[in-house]
Amino acid sequence: MRRLLTVALLGAVVMILFLLARAAEDWHYVVEGQPGALMYVATFDDFTADWQTYDGRLAASVADGGLRIENGLGDTYAFSVARPHFRDFDLRLDARALSGPENNGYGVIFRYQDQGNFYMFLVSSDGYYSVTRVTNGDQTLLSAWIDTPLVTRGFETPNFLRVIGQGDRFRFFVNGQPVQLCIPNDPGGISTYSAGQCFGGTMQDTLTDVSIASGQIGVVALSLDEPDVVAQFDNLLVYQPTA
Repeated sequence: MRRLLTVALLGAVVMILFLLARAAEDWHYVVEGQPGALMYVATFDDFTADWQTYDGRLAASVADGGLRIENGLGDTYAFSVARPHFRDFDLRLDARALSGPENNGYGVIFRYQDQGNFYMFLVSSDGYYSVTRVTNGDQTLLSAWIDTPLVTRGFETPNFLRVIGQGDRFRFFVNGQPVQLCIPNDPGGISTYSAGQCFGGTMQDTLTDVSIASGQIGVVALSLDEPDVVAQFDNLLVYQPTA
């Protein structure tokens, strides 16, 4: 009987250790700081081990003093994320498309949990911007593609992107100016924008979304109708937001 109890206790201890190990794998230290404090810098001249790099039709590499994302497939995205995790953040970076079709998307990934859960803020070489959420692998266009003269068009022309996330509220900027989003009136609705009008919704300065509370930050290049989108990113800064 005593031996059976010992075996049972050992089995329970092993199970507890297994569960603790699994929990440790899922736990990540979230970087925080005082309001306005600089929490993270990536100029891609050093400390590049923080970032994912890989080769192939989808590729991420450090080149010419920046992080380059190459997307050689159609209707997909290639990306790289940094190791640190953030909850509240004020993220800023320089982004530019190098080549490919003008009908593209490139920009910021934030609150990245895994390949099936994250947000994206994108601009395009033909002058549009959008915000997308991916949850459990399903994509939701939180704010449809909106054309604006704020986006610098073409290739080899930089756009300075900024995203502020505080709790469940997000604000977005292009080249120092805030941009509005087309938010559906129905929380489960589809953002629809055309000819300067947000259909079935309203233009808002702030996105409110509770789906993902924290995660990694990164950069992304999206292909739509055509492949071979190449984008370059540099001078990424992450601050703790001010009140």
